[in-house]
Amino acid sequence: MNARVVGVSRSGVDLVAYEHAGVGGLLVFGAIHGDEPASARLCERVLAAARASDGPPLTIAPIVNPDGLARGTKDNAAGIDLNRNFPARSWKRAHPPGYDPGPTPASEPETAALVALLTARRPRAIISVHQPFACVNWDGPADEIARRMCETTGLPARPSIGYPTPGSFGAYAGVDQAIPTITLELAATPDEDALARATRAILDEWVRAG
Repeated sequence: MNARVVGVSRSGVDLVAYEHAGVGGLLVFGAIHGDEPASARLCERVLAAARASDGPPLTIAPIVNPDGLARGTKDNAAGIDLNRNFPARSWKRAHPPGYDPGPTPASEPETAALVALLTARRPRAIISVHQPFACVNWDGPADEIARRMCETTGLPARPSIGYPTPGSFGAYAGVDQAIPTITLELAATPDEDALARATRAILDEWVRAG
């Protein structure tokens, strides 16, 4: 797989995506929230497995928020919740404490880089890895993908995460653009078996997305 710098973080850290076999296929990314380190670890496991296999197009961005990951904080270096900063129709400036969406949609370089990556790669399906809610959530026409991933991971399906998410990636890609978008929520401390099942589920969807 080819590594490509697709942008920089608010503090200037390179944002790296790994790309295989042209446009389309599956897009996977993690650590959009810096306090969810297992999401990056899962993406790195998928990347390692994909390097050893041939398959359809695949794009993996293991760490979207390197500044937050380094600090162990949810937000980026500017204190913005990147998963409220996307230019979705639902974006709004008003927000509850802890969910600052930024001054304008896509104001943050990390968000802009992911939007540009989505536009360039034109994936047929997307898996955004999070923690700690231990479930499979989805936006857009992703019901069947969610069902399969629940079967493989053993995680429950949750059509709603339980609270509004204006300006989220799921709202932008899944709702507004109708790209099947899965939010794979790992547990707070996923064990080796849980990570292995989640890796298998993502690799299965990679094959299906070809």
